[in-house]
Amino acid sequence: MPFVSYYSQKEPAAGAVVWRFMNLRKFRDLMANEELYFRRADLFDDETEGLPPEQYVQSVLGLDPWDIEDRRKLDNHLGSLAQFRETYYITCWYLFDQETLKMWEGYGHDGVAIVSSYDLLKAALNKLIDETHIGLVQYGTEHLSGRFNALEFITTKQTKYAHECEVRAMLRCTNPLDGGNRHFDLNSIPHPRPLPMNPRHAWVADHKRRRIALKDLVQSVVISPWAEADDVEEIKLWNRHKGFSSPRDSELRDPKTPTLEEYRKVTGITRRPPEPEAEAAEHEFVRFYEELSTLSEDRVRWLYRQRWDKCCLKPGSLPSTLDVQYLRATLKVLKQMKNAKRS
Repeated sequence: MPFVSYYSQKEPAAGAVVWRFMNLRKFRDLMANEELYFRRADLFDDETEGLPPEQYVQSVLGLDPWDIEDRRKLDNHLGSLAQFRETYYITCWYLFDQETLKMWEGYGHDGVAIVSSYDLLKAALNKLIDETHIGLVQYGTEHLSGRFNALEFITTKQTKYAHECEVRAMLRCTNPLDGGNRHFDLNSIPHPRPLPMNPRHAWVADHKRRRIALKDLVQSVVISPWAEADDVEEIKLWNRHKGFSSPRDSELRDPKTPTLEEYRKVTGITRRPPEPEAEAAEHEFVRFYEELSTLSEDRVRWLYRQRWDKCCLKPGSLPSTLDVQYLRATLKVLKQMKNAKRS
């Protein structure tokens, strides 16, 4: 499907060099399956990915941050945008300027960088059946010039990420049964994000994969300055297997380059520990139970199926503590409704 352009889209020169940094696990996956990996936009580390700053929305739409009705309007707009971004799946590339340890540490410390060009990446996407977009990410909000354009927000990031010089390639995969109202609670109050009590449909995937002709995209492979000797041998083996030219070492691989641990210590980078499982607070749990009790039995059954389908999205894994809490509450209400019919 031909590319779909968007307002204020910026593109580099056709022959511009682009890199995709990836860890060793992702490199293995790319070589073995010859598929590009696209991550759903709301699942990136940046929780605000694809969303404008609140202050920008207030300014553009003329909302008073101290007015309760305007606050609800703001939450409604942000909640709608948060669901809109779920229709976009993204693969991130780096418009090459120079190698930096910051990029290697963040995205491929034990792996590689795939080297290609903008026109080759664009040609690979142009063969897909999906609606696709590609262009440079812009940083900050100055380029928005008072517009409220959801697709522009998807291609805009905070200025603190400007060092990434990102080329963003995207697929749009819509959910035909999504009503766009998962950010409303049972009292019809909007929230700035979709609510856990309104899970998305089970078939909405965390990622998409698209088969490509790898030889038409990959020009060369660069090995991380921190890759271990055994990993380097594996990377070389994959290159020989695919008929690529020999991978080259990063220009930062040097005895004077700090080790990965030294670099992280000096720059103050810490790896985030796994987040503890979320649980509903007692008052939230009681409130949810009370609100469920006011609904029809068909509506409660529908909510149960929605959450159960979400749990089945990852076969072989256990439901989260939060899911179990909500499922138990829903079953308790259904049981009470069933007993009430008998009496």
